[in-house]
Amino acid sequence: MMQRTNPFQSWQLFARAIEVDFGPSCYECPRATLFKLTQKASVAEYYLEFTSLANRVYGVSPEALLDCFVSGLQPDLQREVIAQTPSSIQRAVALAKLFEEKCKPLTRNQPTYSNTKPNTISNPNPPNRTTIPPLLPTPNSKPSNTYQNNPTVKKISSAEMQVRREKGLCYTCDDKWSFSHKCPNRNIMLLQVEEYDNEHEEETENQEAKQLELHLSFNALKGATGVGTIKFTGYIGNMPIQILVDGGSSDNFLQPRIAHFLKMDIAPAPLFKVLVGNGNSLSPEGSIPELCVAVQQHNIKIPVYLLPIVGADLILGATWLATLGPHVADYKALSIKFYDQDKFVTLQGEKISSPQQAQLHHMRRLYQTDAIEAYFSIHRAEPINQQDYWLDLPLIWNQNWYYY
Repeated sequence: MMQRTNPFQSWQLFARAIEVDFGPSCYECPRATLFKLTQKASVAEYYLEFTSLANRVYGVSPEALLDCFVSGLQPDLQREVIAQTPSSIQRAVALAKLFEEKCKPLTRNQPTYSNTKPNTISNPNPPNRTTIPPLLPTPNSKPSNTYQNNPTVKKISSAEMQVRREKGLCYTCDDKWSFSHKCPNRNIMLLQVEEYDNEHEEETENQEAKQLELHLSFNALKGATGVGTIKFTGYIGNMPIQILVDGGSSDNFLQPRIAHFLKMDIAPAPLFKVLVGNGNSLSPEGSIPELCVAVQQHNIKIPVYLLPIVGADLILGATWLATLGPHVADYKALSIKFYDQDKFVTLQGEKISSPQQAQLHHMRRLYQTDAIEAYFSIHRAEPINQQDYWLDLPLIWNQNWYYY
């Protein structure tokens, strides 16, 4: 290896000469072996074998070595390590060892059972026992089935009962019936009623009802734009709706006819009552977990209950106002201002509009969308009597009246 006339000029040449003399054969390809290397035992043994081959390979980037190491791991460890996206081989080795300890099966000390049976030593010469004949003969009795799985019960019609009664026969056998008669086919029947404990169920229902005690203001019920309410127009898809912001209502409510007309997915609502400002209570027809409403170029996603309200199509109550955080509501200017996703939003309400005359196509559209609540016809009431007449009222005098 060493030559006096031609010494080594660098450490790399010296290391290479040691590999040639003491290393494996030069006809072996460590790069191909490295790329085909897979984990067959533990991670520590796989890492030692990987480093011994990687140190003999030149011209391979660290990223390629990292991918080669991860691809050689077992499939379950490989998935866990890839999910952590290690940046170096040392990081990948540490993760592989950590997940290897996690994936090891828990060995428990289970009791061992032996299959060997005890050897019974039979006595070749049993003792001679004197057999004494029994005093009474053994009766040939068959074991009676005390408990029958499916006892057959014979049902007798009323006509057959009448025939047997006339002949004086027993209902269940063909023997003559008397007060001392013992029927061999008699059956004992037990009627058992299972009592269910409904107290716990009633308590849970009452608790749910207490938790879902919602209320609806009288303005929201009738659609009136009173003090503390703001009304504006929104859109569900392409359909315009009237929205009423009312802080006196506890939750959000939608007209059921709009949900049915738009064919929305209606989820069942829990059984509870909504207290109305006039003292009555209403039950919701269902709920929509997420309703998308567009209001003045602003999108709102809210959960709503379906409730037959009048006037407005959608009620935004205290539940929606609580999601806004700090907000400013000017009921005189009919506006509400708030921040939504770091964006300042202003919703301008609409003023109360006077009734307008509807045309035929308007009435037809309202009828098709089931948007007409009631019809009223206004006409002049004619007086019953055309002439005025005087009535003579009787004067009742009381002696206890005094004049001053």
